Parts: sequence; structure tokens; C-alpha cells
Amino acid sequence: MITQHRNHSCMRLIWGVCAVMLFCTRAATAQQVPSDSSRADSMRTVRMAPMVVTATRSEKVLEDVAVPVSVITSDIMEREGAIRLGDVLAYEMGMALFDDHGMGLQVQGFASDYTLILLDGEPVIGRTAGTLDVDRITVKGLSHLEIVRGPSSSLYGSEALAGVVNLITAPPAEGMQGSASFRIGSHATSDMTLQMEGGRERLGARLVVNRYASDGYDLTPGIYGPTTPSFADWTGDLRSRMVLSDRVLVRLGARGTIENQESVFASETDGLLEDRYNDEGRRLEWSIHPEIEVRLSNKVRLNTTLYGTSYQTETHHRRQDDGFVNYEDEFDQTLAKAEMQVDVLWNTKHLTNLGGGVIGEQIGGSRYGETGSDPNPESTQAYFFAQHEWLASDLLHFNTSVRFDNHSDYAARVTPKFAVLIRPSSKIRLRASVGSGFKAPAFRQLYLSFTNPAGGYSVFGSLPMDEGIRRLEAKGQIEQKFFAISQLDPLLAENSVAFNLGGSVEPFTWLTVQVNAFHNNVRDLIETQPVAQKTNGSFVYGYFNLARIYTRGIELEASIKSQLVKQSSFDISLGYQFLQARDREVVTALKEGTVFGRLPNGRDYRLGLGDYTGMFGRSPHSASLRAAYINRDLDLIVSIQGRWRSRYGYRDLDGNNLANRSDEFVPDYAVLGAAVTKSFTVVQTVEAVVQVGLDNAFNHTYPTLVPSLPGRRGHVSLEFNF
Repeated sequence: MITQHRNHSCMRLIWGVCAVMLFCTRAATAQQVPSDSSRADSMRTVRMAPMVVTATRSEKVLEDVAVPVSVITSDIMEREGAIRLGDVLAYEMGMALFDDHGMGLQVQGFASDYTLILLDGEPVIGRTAGTLDVDRITVKGLSHLEIVRGPSSSLYGSEALAGVVNLITAPPAEGMQGSASFRIGSHATSDMTLQMEGGRERLGARLVVNRYASDGYDLTPGIYGPTTPSFADWTGDLRSRMVLSDRVLVRLGARGTIENQESVFASETDGLLEDRYNDEGRRLEWSIHPEIEVRLSNKVRLNTTLYGTSYQTETHHRRQDDGFVNYEDEFDQTLAKAEMQVDVLWNTKHLTNLGGGVIGEQIGGSRYGETGSDPNPESTQAYFFAQHEWLASDLLHFNTSVRFDNHSDYAARVTPKFAVLIRPSSKIRLRASVGSGFKAPAFRQLYLSFTNPAGGYSVFGSLPMDEGIRRLEAKGQIEQKFFAISQLDPLLAENSVAFNLGGSVEPFTWLTVQVNAFHNNVRDLIETQPVAQKTNGSFVYGYFNLARIYTRGIELEASIKSQLVKQSSFDISLGYQFLQARDREVVTALKEGTVFGRLPNGRDYRLGLGDYTGMFGRSPHSASLRAAYINRDLDLIVSIQGRWRSRYGYRDLDGNNLANRSDEFVPDYAVLGAAVTKSFTVVQTVEAVVQVGLDNAFNHTYPTLVPSLPGRRGHVSLEFNF
């Protein structure tokens, strides 16, 4: 009955939004067409200044945003030879990629599940153990990326505790044009893209089809099976627009991806090879995103969106000898969202954004419903947000925002944020912000019900835990319980309070320096902990609000844009981040002198705070480089990009819950890449672009520690624009 009630409530809200969309469209199209004098204020006005939308949910000049924001354009992606999202983010200041169930993204020291990834403002779903694999997303067809650092829960809710990365697709162009590209590289890696777009003043569409494939690679030839599997990934993306009147714009986005993976591995016992298996995987995802933008007047705009998306995976381990399926796993996640936002420009100094919506989400798979609980758990969420921008003077800009989230599975949340921009001169901008963020418990932390048949252990989310323990007790499988399960507190959302302070200065026309200091206090971090021991000696695990952490640091970036001669220039961007990411309980124990390390020879020694380099997977120091030489006379671009990160802990060998020995760290390493791009005019309407590129020039490999570094790689690509 609860599930039916949730479904009916969610559908009523979504249909209500649809009705409002239809009503607003009819009302606006019936209005008189504005005069030429007012057309400059219409939706089709072309703004030449760089604009961003993610930081404030409305268009704003980049340099006038009060929070740390950076933009990566398609020109940068193309000249660097980037084809996947991970290729782009790897060289961005303060961004760190790490291997954990896919290629995850760290922002300000937070793991991947604390950063929200958006596509045209809508959430990308499909995480494995919290990690959203950024390498599964092609950058073909994107106009630019917008990266907001720091908590953005006051506008976007959960998962935006560390920041937001918004992938903005390019709008369809007028007229007919297209492109076709083919790239081949090391490990039989290939990328093929066909793009067609066209339209008129009031109607346009763009279709992008991309195929990305590789044979994988093997960095451990002594072990049966590759380091990464072979795969083939197909993505189709459709974007269209229709101007119904000078006040009504309709957009539609649709995207679909299908990927097949193949690999092999062998089971071993006492070092002896036993059975060999084929590892077969499949991923299917799609999304659809209709949107209506209505200008009710020259000062009021209404934006209404619907969004639906699905993510499905399946894995099979099939024994090579007889085809026996030893293991299979399935996962299915769907999300439906309806949202309305109204923007009111009161005058030249005040802008208000009000919005709200409803989200319905459902998951299913092999690891849910094992204890008799709902095998397809769902949740519903209603939210409301408000934001006001006040341009008090040319010197001071204020931004205040707040969001209320009411979720079916955890307590309601209110997340405020306040930011200020100070402009002492046209060359100097100072920024300060304070805000709270939160991360809702993930579905696995709420609903997981899973027993590993090989290991014998069980894991329960907070909701089915009581029933799961009762069932195991009824079967005589529980030896002892560590807690009174029925009296455990409900799982809470993780909470943070964050401060950002920084600014930018332009001492010369060719130099811009930006700095940002941040401090994030996080409490109620969700961790796993044993709740009972089974009669087979294994444990039953649950999820609890336990840890308190903080991350703090400084980000520094210097950008140089210089015109050498009339048709020649170079762009250089140098970035550096200092980071401390620490567990407060570990810090307290180190100060009290109760933490010890153990050397390989068995000798114990006391550890101090100076021995603590931070949480696992976090480098205290990192640097990035982006440089390009552009010669327009020769239609030539030479690009160099690099990144360096200091050593970081990845395992605990002496049982003290931190990395302190040299064999517990990944050594520091640098990755350098380069690309040379040359354009030719084939015929009057056809341009050819040839690119030769090199990645990981230093040939760094860490097969077990950093499997995403396959050594030195090269690529050649050819593109035709017509």
C-alpha cells in the first residue's frame, strides 16, 4: 500500500506539472508578439560575454559569480584530444581521479559520491559503491563544462556536498552542417563520431552518434586475465529546439548508451589455478528531457522541465569448460523528475529565483529483497528552493539561497547558503561564501539485503536490517549480536558546513591569478560496522552514522593569454592545490598518543600527528598544467597538458586505520600529454582536421595501485567538418 501511495502521489505531481506546462504555453503563445524594442530582452538575445548557469541556476557572467566556478570549453577538449569526461577533468586544477569501481572524481578532498554530475542541469545516475564512472560519458556534442566547487545543496540538494559538474550540450545551429571523425590509438582503442545538425530560426535539431571501443590492456602478464576488459560503447544524443513564439521556447533532449564488456579471469586456491571464467558485462542507460521556457513578461520567466532516466547493468561469470554460470548480478535504477522554476527580475539590482519539484526513484537487482523486503524499493522526494541576488552597488553583490527537501526515507532537510562578491576595481574580485550541504543515504545504505555465498558474510541496509537479523536467527545462523538491533537510530543524512574565501586579480591584460581557500566540516558520515557474528565465523554488517571529518586547503591558478603576433597566441594555465583531509577521531587519538605503527620487522612505535598524511586516496599536494600554442595563419594548434600528485595512502598493513609506512602509499607521479592539430580546407565547404597525440609520456604504470594508467599511449584522428 505504501508503494502504491508513493506512485500515485508522484504521478499526480508530475501530471500536474505537465498541465501547467501546457497552460503556460497556450497562454504565452496567445500573447501579442513583442515589438522590436523589446526583442533585445527576449530569450533569443545573443550574449557575447561568457555566461554560466550552474552556480546560480540562472544565466550570469562568469566573472561576476560569487562562488568558485570554472569553465572548460569544447575548444580546449578538442585541442587536447579529449574523448571522455575523465580525459577533461584529469587536467583541471583541484580535480583528482581515482580507481574505485570505475573512474571516480574527487573535489576538495571528497570522494566521488559527494559530487553531483549533471547533463544540461539534470542528474546523471548509475553509481557503483558511490562512484560514478566519468569515463563512461563521451564529451562529443558538448559545448562546455561548468564546475562549481563547494557545497551546492542549497540549489541542488543531495550529492552536491562537494560541488557540481554540469555538462552543457551545444544548441542546434541554424542551417545545415555536420562532422564525421575517426580516431585510433594504442590497445586498439577507437572512437568514431557522426554529428548532423541544422534548422531555421525557429526550429533546429542536432544528432550525435558515438562509438568508443577498446581491446583493453594487460599490465600483469603473469596473471590470467587483462587489467581492463575489452568493450564497445555506443552513445546516441538528440537535442532539438522549437520557438513557438517570441515568448515560448521548447527544448527536447534524449540520450541513450549501450555498452558490452568482455574479460576473463581464473579462480585460484593455494596459488593453484582452478577454473577459468568469461566475465561478461552489459550496461544500458537512457534519458529524456523535455523543457518549456516561457517569458511571461519582460521581467518574469517560467521554466518547466520533465526528466526521466534509467540505468541498468548485468554481469555474468561463465565457466569456460562447461558454460556454467557461477555468478550473476543485475542492477536497475530509474528516476523521474518534474520541476518548475520562475525567475523574477524586479529591477536592475534584484533578481529572485523560486522553484520546486518532485522526484521519484526506484532500484532493483540481485542484492535487494533477499530477506523478504521489497525487491524494488522506491523513494519519493519533494523540494523547494529560493534564491535572491542583490547588486547593492558596483562594489558589492550579495547572493542568498535556501532549499527544503522532504524525503520519504529520512528526515527533512533545510540547507542555506550565503555568498558575497566584492569588486574594488575592474581588475580585482573578492569572493566569500558560507553554506551547508548534505548527502542523503544511498539506496544501498538504506535497502541493501545481500549475502555473499563465497565469503559467507551478509550486509543489510538500515531499513531491512531488523527483519534480516530475525530471519538469520530463525535459521540458527546468528552466534551473537553486538547491538540491540530494534533500538538502533534511523540513518541520518550526512551534513557539512563549508567556508570558501578567495578572489581573482588581473595585474596585466595577459595574466589572471585566482586563489580559493576552503574548509569543510562534515559530521554523521555513514560507515559500515559489524552488527552481529554468524555461526560460520563471518559477520553481518550494517550502516551507521559514525565519523566526523574535515577537508581544507588552498587552490591557486594562474592563467596567461598572450598575443605573440597578429595571428599567433598562446594560452597557459597552471594550477596547484594543497589539501588536508582528515578523520577527527584519528586526529584526537594521535594527539593523545594512543596510535601505534608496526614496522615490517614487527617493532611497534608511537605515532604523532605529523605522521598522519590524511585519509586514504588523498594527495596533500597536486598540480596541473594546460598550455596551447595557436597559429591561425597555419591553422595549427600545439597543446600540452599535465598533472602531478604527491604520494597518497591506499592501504593499512599494521592495523591502525591510517597510512604511515612507505609500503602503504602510492608514490608520487606525473602524467604528461601532448597533441598537435592541423586543419586543411579540402574543398570550399569541407574542412579536414588531423590530430596526433601522446598520453602518459613518462610511461608511468602501477598495475595494482593505479590500473587506469596503461603506460604510454598514442593516437591519430581525422575529422571532416562540412
